[in-house]
Amino acid sequence: MRKYNGRRSILDETLGEYKDYGFSLVEPDSLFTELYFKDKRVAIYNQDKVTFDTIREGCRNYMTALSRWS
Repeated sequence: MRKYNGRRSILDETLGEYKDYGFSLVEPDSLFTELYFKDKRVAIYNQDKVTFDTIREGCRNYMTALSRWS
């Protein structure tokens, strides 16, 4: 069983390996969670419906799009 030290540790765990690539999560209010890549917001999620898998899929999709632009 994992132990978390506050909300930030849960958000970081949600990102998994993507945190190391420059992704982060911000909760500007109690309704939404925003996904950032470095300083750029790349997605907004409804907190009532979002899952770990959905956020990680957003990271994968963004990285795939970046690799196509390169």
